[in-house]
Amino acid sequence: WFPAEAESWNQPSWFLSALTFSNLAMPAVLTRTAALSKAGLQKLFYALTTISVLQKLSFSNTSRFHSHNLATTERQYPLIWNMTRFHPLSALAEMVSGVTAARDVMLDTEEDRKEAAGPMIYFAAAYGSLLLRLTPFDFNDGLVRSAIFVPFYTKFLSAMHRDCQSEHPSAITQLMRSAPMAKLGSLTFSIFLLHAPLAQLFFKKAVATQVWGRTMPPSYFPVYLLTVLASSFLVNEHIIRSEPMQKAAVAAARWLTSATEGMLRD
Repeated sequence: WFPAEAESWNQPSWFLSALTFSNLAMPAVLTRTAALSKAGLQKLFYALTTISVLQKLSFSNTSRFHSHNLATTERQYPLIWNMTRFHPLSALAEMVSGVTAARDVMLDTEEDRKEAAGPMIYFAAAYGSLLLRLTPFDFNDGLVRSAIFVPFYTKFLSAMHRDCQSEHPSAITQLMRSAPMAKLGSLTFSIFLLHAPLAQLFFKKAVATQVWGRTMPPSYFPVYLLTVLASSFLVNEHIIRSEPMQKAAVAAARWLTSATEGMLRD
């Protein structure tokens, strides 16, 4: 945990450590979440969203960075963002938000499914938050993500699940469950691991000047995206999905199953 040293490699390590902490807490979280009613689940979701927003407000006030319209020279403690976005407790809060949404869908009645709004509304609301960049309300990423994007995108995923069970799923549901989208989805973990190191290789001055003699111009960005995609495909196909890795994953899953038998009761 050295914020300013080897940051491109620390980011995945920080994320994975926070994810591991959250996963270890899941047996206790799942049993208690499963005991809640739909009303209780909604209250829990809103409470966790509020906690997430308050954490981002704390970061914004400490760093004096509320909006992209402020000059970068006014910001303070830039490395505090690493503690904010990779904090184990905040990662746990976000994961539990997803758990509450999944459990809420499990408790749906037929009437709930009929009255539910279509997924496209929530999808548009979530990605519509990007339009704030064009307005004076150009808040920082942490605030927009916690207050707008995550709540609406969670609602979108829940609505899409309900839509999947209908006789005539909407166009966006059919797109999301198509084979090309499923293939892209399988690459997301590899993309997460590789995108930051590759970005520093091309665009971070301290690294790029040693490799290329200069930083790459913005016009190189499409090439960077293709490089990330191709590299992620190779890592996914030849490492993550390799036979030794699959065997190790199966062995770990079997051990976890036997070690936690009887802990996850609904």
